[in-house]
Amino acid sequence: MAVVYEADDAVLGRRVALKTLHRRYAEEVSFRSRFEQEARVMASLDHENIVKVYDISQEREVPFIVAECVAGRDVEDMLKDAGGRLGERFMRAVAGQLLGALDYAHRRGVVHRDVKPSNILITEEGTVKVADFGIARVVEGEKAGTGTRPGEIIGSARYMSPEQLQGEETTPRSDLYSAGILLYHCLTGRLPFSGDTRSVVRQQIHEDPIPPRVWNGAISPALETVIMKSLAKDPEDRYPSASAMLEGLREAASEESLNGYARGHRRRRRKRGGLNNNKVLLASSILVLLLLSAGTAAAGLGYLPWGTGSAMMTDVQPAAEDPPEAPETSSEESGSSASPLNSRDASFASVPNVDTYFDYLAEEALRSSGFEPQVVYEYRDGYLPRGVTWGTDPIAGAQAPAGSTVTVYATPRDQPQIPLQLPAQPPAQPQPISAPLPPQPLPQAQPVLQAPPLPQPQVQPPIPR
Repeated sequence: MAVVYEADDAVLGRRVALKTLHRRYAEEVSFRSRFEQEARVMASLDHENIVKVYDISQEREVPFIVAECVAGRDVEDMLKDAGGRLGERFMRAVAGQLLGALDYAHRRGVVHRDVKPSNILITEEGTVKVADFGIARVVEGEKAGTGTRPGEIIGSARYMSPEQLQGEETTPRSDLYSAGILLYHCLTGRLPFSGDTRSVVRQQIHEDPIPPRVWNGAISPALETVIMKSLAKDPEDRYPSASAMLEGLREAASEESLNGYARGHRRRRRKRGGLNNNKVLLASSILVLLLLSAGTAAAGLGYLPWGTGSAMMTDVQPAAEDPPEAPETSSEESGSSASPLNSRDASFASVPNVDTYFDYLAEEALRSSGFEPQVVYEYRDGYLPRGVTWGTDPIAGAQAPAGSTVTVYATPRDQPQIPLQLPAQPPAQPQPISAPLPPQPLPQAQPVLQAPPLPQPQVQPPIPR
């Protein structure tokens, strides 16, 4: 229906986006009115997560909107490049900004009614920009004769709420339903309802969606609860506002953090408990040996406590012919009492360090170590968007059961993967073998010249007087 161009504002010296209607739609009054309504709605909204409108004008019979030019990508393109699924932490950040923008619009009486991946733009800095309010419903202006008529269905059926598909009144909770489908799609890689348009409409109205953790077990249970509540058929069963759903997302994030801390604390406590048990066992063994050795020494010296006499001597008791059977112990208890040398089960393996690998190389390394890799694509500061891995769960070096799933976190493939190639070394040139030097004559020793002896002075006899 519309075409968007990137242009330069010669007066203010900035890049802008020009959105204009196709000529065949510009001649129809209904499309022109919706286009003008979009311009009015977006111009009335001033929020950091909503695309700004600078001006609206007309070239002959074709109207156009001058809007903010967003340097980035939409979520739909990111889904395609990431293999159809985005990471939970990334989508929590996107959903948080999206719900903030919707809450701002709802409080000003504007319902978007077409929340979908292609209308969610992400800047290079990671800021969300909500676009395309072309079918938004202005509550205050509903009686002015603009917008859609009652019973008219406009938008993407796969993301529309049941009441919108049935032509009923749309409310801010209708946008929350679409936001829930957006989260479901991005986290699982599939829509909750699929098929042709007629089948999707029937499922949206009458069938409940399959819980998202069925398709992606890495989704936290708390986030699944938020998604399923937003996808309730009855609007009254959903969150009452975008701010309430945003608060639910924050509580889900904090609950997941606490659960992760508790799991790590329990693992550390189990490790410390195992070490403490081994220490207690060792100390007990040493004490028994000391007592036995002390008793042996005392008996060897013939020492008995005062007043015991023969009472210390007892009859030898025969051993029981049928000793009682040892109580059965569970595998967990027997494993905890095993010696440290045998405590590591052979079915466990160490998770390899695949940091800064390409995703396919990381998968090969994990498979060769006996694990099943599952790649989750999320952006990470300091890592190029080329499918470069930046972490695993469990972490590198941790012991995990062989054959278990290891989650690999990698950046999306926004850029082609170019493996690092070292320059070829030139072949070594053979060094010429020099002829051996002829033996040099040794220098002859020169005789040492000695000075002639000095004459000795003669003593004169004394002259007699």
